[in-house]
This record gives sequence, C-alpha cells and structure tokens, in this order.
Amino acid sequence: MLKELLYADLERQLHLSGRTDEKASMLRLLCRLPHPRFLPIVLCRSSRSAFINGLPALAHLLSYLNQIIFGIEISPRCAIGPGIFFPHTSGTVIGASKLGRDVTIFQGVTLGATQIDMKYDLALRPEVGDFVVVGAGAKVLGGISLGDNVRVGANAVLLRSVPANATVAGVPAREVHSSQ
Repeated sequence: MLKELLYADLERQLHLSGRTDEKASMLRLLCRLPHPRFLPIVLCRSSRSAFINGLPALAHLLSYLNQIIFGIEISPRCAIGPGIFFPHTSGTVIGASKLGRDVTIFQGVTLGATQIDMKYDLALRPEVGDFVVVGAGAKVLGGISLGDNVRVGANAVLLRSVPANATVAGVPAREVHSSQ
C-alpha cells in the first residue's frame, strides 16, 4: 500500500508540473525523493505505515523528523488518501482524522481539535473529503467534515461542516460560493 500511495502522490506532482504523459516509477520516485515538496510526503507516508504496522516509536520518530526538517507536523494517526500535495510545508499541522484523495494543503494550515486531545479522539478532529484545497493560514477545527471539492480561503477559521462543492472564507468562515 505504501508504494501505491507514493506512486499516486508522485503522479499528482508530475501532473501539476505539466508532465501529464509521465507515470510514476521507482526511478522517478528516487529522483524526486530529495525534493522539498515530495520528501515530506514520503516521511508522512512512512510514519503512517510504521504506525499501522505496530511500530509507534518509528512512526513518531519519522513524524518528528518531518517537523524538524520541513516545519510540518502530521500525525501518523491521520489517514491520508492518494495524491496529497503540500506546495509549501512551513507551519502546517495536520491533526485531522482523515484526508481524502488529491487534497492540497498550503502553508500555515492547522487541521485539528478545538481542545487539548492527547488521546487523538477522531470524533474531535476534522474529516476532509476528496479534491479539497485548504488555503494558506486557514484553520479547520473540531469534529467537522468538509465535503468533496471544497475550497477553504486563506486565513479562514472554519468551525462548521461544509457541504460538497462549496467555497468558504472569512473569520468565522462562511460559504461564499457554491457550485451545486
């Protein structure tokens, strides 16, 4: 599963950079590995894999390494679908319960609980659908859900669930556009 997820992440990055005819391969993965937009994903995926396979110490070590090198804190408990993309990682905290397919998260984003939650209660954490974009500096907090194709504006503070195909912005965030 780890290899398939990394290949999907790599293919999304290739497509975003205009290389739509290229497919992921082990050679392309190794060549892309040191890139600052790909290595954080590799560390995140490896951390989650270690966690799932009963190696919590390794999972947390890889997570800390990601935080130290790239400034992105991603819980190994967060399930992340294929095609995740972090254009910039600095100051980002991913403490959601789940991220869907082809999610884009910009820098300075926080996805997490609204209260101290040392036990990582999934009911207190956001769930993000497929094809969601979370703008720079946005905060998505609490046990809420974001539907598929949601756009969260930069610096928005989102405390309520959002239906599919909506765009939200502001503090507090509210729907500014819906394409249903």
